[in-house]
Amino acid sequence: MTPVFDRARVDDIDELLLLYRRVYGKAYALPLGTDPAVMAQEITSDRTTWMVAREPNGGRLVASIVGNVDPADRLGKMQGLVVDPECRGGGIAQRAVGSMSDEMLADGRIDSVYATARTTATAPQRICLRSGFRALGFFPNLRKAAKHETMVLLARHRDGVIEQRHPVERVPASLGPIVEALTTVAGMPVLPEPVPEQEVPTQLPSPGVELINAPDFVLRRFGEVVDPVRGFYPFHKPNVLLAACDGSYEVYTHLSVSDGYCTLIGAAPDPMAVSPHLDQLIGQLGDFGAFYVETLVPLHSFEELSSLLSHGFLPAAVYPAMRRDGEMFRDYVVMARTMQPLDFRGLAIDAAFRPFVEQYIDLWKQKYLNTIGVYR
Repeated sequence: MTPVFDRARVDDIDELLLLYRRVYGKAYALPLGTDPAVMAQEITSDRTTWMVAREPNGGRLVASIVGNVDPADRLGKMQGLVVDPECRGGGIAQRAVGSMSDEMLADGRIDSVYATARTTATAPQRICLRSGFRALGFFPNLRKAAKHETMVLLARHRDGVIEQRHPVERVPASLGPIVEALTTVAGMPVLPEPVPEQEVPTQLPSPGVELINAPDFVLRRFGEVVDPVRGFYPFHKPNVLLAACDGSYEVYTHLSVSDGYCTLIGAAPDPMAVSPHLDQLIGQLGDFGAFYVETLVPLHSFEELSSLLSHGFLPAAVYPAMRRDGEMFRDYVVMARTMQPLDFRGLAIDAAFRPFVEQYIDLWKQKYLNTIGVYR
């Protein structure tokens, strides 16, 4: 008989922990499958829909999926999909992804929902693609704790949203290939002109950086000094502040030392104030334990994209119509920099993601291999 989906309850947590352990052993990285306190908070939150599949007649749990909503940014995130190995092959995962994304987009609170999928197998990617998600890119060598695990990014939009995007007139030439990939999967209002990147501001001597690891203070300060239009990274809150010792800039990050992962969320007085010090800042992030750094930039922000490219950040993913701006939506780019050599051994990706991976590898080779004379 077909397992039945319904809402998770707090008294399901012990069985959920067993389910995630059966599937992932001790390797699952998210607290959703490992931390009972976080799981209880999510199950009871009005911003979370947690669905589980049970064997008929109240039997054991055999599948789980979680959907989170951020009403302020009108975005949703789908995560935590897990299916008991004994129940695979019967379409449970496909029903879970389709039903969850349908429900999240139908309630009017969000304009799109995104998901990430592991690259150890193509099945999770194809489940999302068959449920109306678009392939949008990948996150290379994301976590050191997961042996430089690479993830792919997918998103599904509410009907009509993808057609309501602001045009972008120009992009740095290095973004040309990823814009072509975006055009293939989601179209473009107009095709941006690829033009040479702007010259990098002269790198100034570092004033020194102080790391402030006080999450409540950092979040409060972030709300006071960072422009909310640019202090944007969905479902991430800044927990670490990097403050220049001379007071010239502040950078707000979400830093996970255990994973070696860092997201640059916002800067004061603005991102370009950091540009003359960015190389030193990235070096110090490495000293603080960050081996992978990413940031989210509007596709029309030519100057900022040029600066990031010149400092070793490469376009890894794009998200069309990610954020509302007036009556229309803006496209965003995920710019990533990894301080480790790329390691794609065992990478399994659907063909839909290959244009994003190939353009990233080409740019990485141009940036890092040519400089040491490999192709001379």
